[in-house]
Amino acid sequence: MMKKLNSMAAALMVAGLGIGGAQASETFQGVTFTTSYVGNVLTVEIDAAARNGDWALATTIGALQVKDVGTFDSVSMTGPGAASSWAISPLELDANGCMGGSHVGMNACASGTHVALTDDMIFTYTFTGTGLDLTDPHLKVNFFVGDNDQKVGSLLSENIAAVPEPGEYAMLLGGLAVIGLALKRRAR
Repeated sequence: MMKKLNSMAAALMVAGLGIGGAQASETFQGVTFTTSYVGNVLTVEIDAAARNGDWALATTIGALQVKDVGTFDSVSMTGPGAASSWAISPLELDANGCMGGSHVGMNACASGTHVALTDDMIFTYTFTGTGLDLTDPHLKVNFFVGDNDQKVGSLLSENIAAVPEPGEYAMLLGGLAVIGLALKRRAR
């Protein structure tokens, strides 16, 4: 019985410590950016249905950069429509696209054929390597009018800090309770 309790407690602790992932979101000019991660996979969701301000006229996205994720050996990205075939560069995203300074193994700037802005756009970055830290990714995004090079509004450049979800805190507390119970029974 004690061995079973210890195994359950360990499983709950692993789940509760956030090893399974975390999520955070931030809204800027009516567009909500949500980041979440599980293991070495970072998901970026862009909800652009209610864009306003400088981004009110935007109809497409042409580039998305992720940085401040530690170090990695390689990265691949999938996204909606043509975004799945975007080229990934170690260069910094600036007003002209992925053309800024190079940060090999620390930066993933994806760009290519523009994709229509919609609600619930999902971009998934899969990294390989052992130096990853996906808890505080920095996002940059370029929005455009149509398929031309007419950039719209400010270039987003924000850290979207991921925090453990409430369910993870509940699992952590549950794991601690099971460990406490096991220790109490052992003391008897």
